[in-house]
Amino acid sequence: MKHLLLSLIVLSSVGVTAQADLFVRPTAVGTSTDSYVYVDDVVLYVENDVNLQRNNNIETEGSIYLRNRAQLIQGSETARNTGNGFLSVYQRAEDSDQWTYNYWCSPVGVANATTNINSDFGVGSFYDIQIGDPDEITYSEPTLLTTNINGSSTPSLTISKRWIYIHPDGFEASTDYDKVNGANIIGPGVGFTMKGVNEFPVGGSPTDNYGEGFQYDFRGRPNTGEIVIPVVYNTTLSTGEYTLSGNPYPSALDLNHLWYDPDNAGKLESIKYWDEDKTSNSHFYHENAGGYGSWVPMGDDPDGTQPGMYSRPLFNVWNGNGDIVTGGSQGGPTGLQKRFAPIGQGFFFVPSNSGDNIHIKNEHRRFIKYGDNNSIFRRPEREGDDTTTLKDNPGNEEFVLAEKDPRVPHFRINVFFDKSHVRDMVLAFSDDATDGYDNGYDAKSPMDATSDAYFPVGQDNNKKPYVINTIPFDVQKQIPISFKLDKGFKFWLETVEEVKVSGKRAYIYDSMENTYQEITNGKSATYNLDAGTYDNRFFVVFKGDSELTAYVGETQGRAQEQVDFFQNNNLGVLEVTNPEGYNIKQALVFDMTGKLVYEQMNIGAEKNFSFPTSNLSDGVYIVKLKTTDNIDISHKTSVYNRK
Repeated sequence: MKHLLLSLIVLSSVGVTAQADLFVRPTAVGTSTDSYVYVDDVVLYVENDVNLQRNNNIETEGSIYLRNRAQLIQGSETARNTGNGFLSVYQRAEDSDQWTYNYWCSPVGVANATTNINSDFGVGSFYDIQIGDPDEITYSEPTLLTTNINGSSTPSLTISKRWIYIHPDGFEASTDYDKVNGANIIGPGVGFTMKGVNEFPVGGSPTDNYGEGFQYDFRGRPNTGEIVIPVVYNTTLSTGEYTLSGNPYPSALDLNHLWYDPDNAGKLESIKYWDEDKTSNSHFYHENAGGYGSWVPMGDDPDGTQPGMYSRPLFNVWNGNGDIVTGGSQGGPTGLQKRFAPIGQGFFFVPSNSGDNIHIKNEHRRFIKYGDNNSIFRRPEREGDDTTTLKDNPGNEEFVLAEKDPRVPHFRINVFFDKSHVRDMVLAFSDDATDGYDNGYDAKSPMDATSDAYFPVGQDNNKKPYVINTIPFDVQKQIPISFKLDKGFKFWLETVEEVKVSGKRAYIYDSMENTYQEITNGKSATYNLDAGTYDNRFFVVFKGDSELTAYVGETQGRAQEQVDFFQNNNLGVLEVTNPEGYNIKQALVFDMTGKLVYEQMNIGAEKNFSFPTSNLSDGVYIVKLKTTDNIDISHKTSVYNRK
């Protein structure tokens, strides 16, 4: 038996034949002498094609074994892999069980000797790792498939075919999922659902393996080159449809580089991850809480230091007694990021404004070891993990993350709906963003709850709900936050993460009650509201009542002096000069009896604007301007319309 062990070096462009950069085959046809490449804890880099010929012995059947977080990267977009041999690479579904969906995307396809293109995948290409140290052995056996509702890990890996679906495009409704069973029809780059297997051996105890999930062995021809995924935009609803895709390669995938690739520029609104709570051991849909987490890159970052921003999925956080589950998960720790998708990870593409193709390329691949830089399948729940600080990546100096926290300043706000669920929202700050929608900085809410909270973003007549809202910071701003309640609710808001906002306080301002409740420094804002939709009432602000009173006192007189009014009776308009650019949210005109005769909303920071007065009767009128930071500016004007 002959094999090449790669544990200390990076193999680059191993020229073995004229047909392929890497060619691995048994030493002699018809003999029992096998050859394979064993890659231990490093990256195997091949610029062009890989040709793999199947070995003779079942224990060394594979041609390339990626072990101990090793990965294969190919450089050329035109690389074409061939042969009936296969690559073996592991992936563990963290915290998985037989009731819980995982969302996958295979790094391999079914090997065959007749084609040189990426081939389709089926769950029969999952293999069962045999007894021994998984990072040292090469022996795995094909998985078994069953039509029973539960899969099992013992005595042999048995996967239930009942839960294998793809979701090419469409929304979350079950009718939009296509059943696959065990067929080899899952295309390259197409994501699929699969439920896990039991977490501990039959006859064993939960302490044997509990919480570690199950480690699978992918075996097949490695995917390579450009993979194109069609996505759909629903013009009727003005929103992108969900397309289940994922990382199609046997290496980590840098979603920042994918997002800002010129072929994908401006096409994506967000990338969404599905996750489920583990507190319910049931196959009934209504008894399994889960939701979609949203990721955006937060700016083009070729150096690999910006992790992007992730809003965790909506979960139940109350148990059957109505108590909050302390320490319970809600789609992972607050610091969890999703930039580097690990091998096998499935996720959804959500287009931003039109149907098109998303291009996944070899140039988006990175050697980010599993567990480093938060490259975690699904979500980590390991006690002691420091997932709030990005980890370094020894052995890959080109993409080491900076020691200084590279995340943008932000507040992570949780809205707790009493005895029901919690919504995770992020209010982030960047000078590269605006107060409107910014591609790559803002993420729409999945709105996957009957009662929900969101940031309304967009024009007045076309606002959409968002869970990540990035704006330039201004202490005077009022950021609207809305609530949609299907019934009367007690709910409260608090910040659960504050990054680079030291010394800043955030409050919820109720404009109807004129009250301020702080949500930082361990405080929360609590409300009891009837069913309904609450827009234009609640705002996140950075000045409390006493601070605003002092600010208004300092600014009121100055604003009154700086804003100038001129009644132009010849033109029939009242002209206003606003040289300091105060942000005017409301303009009101009253006659001397107190009757409102004119109103204009959301004028903004215009330096010059006017109101029509030609339709008013001759007389004296009171003009009141109100700014977004509650400064009142008054003026008395005389209207005389010449006949």
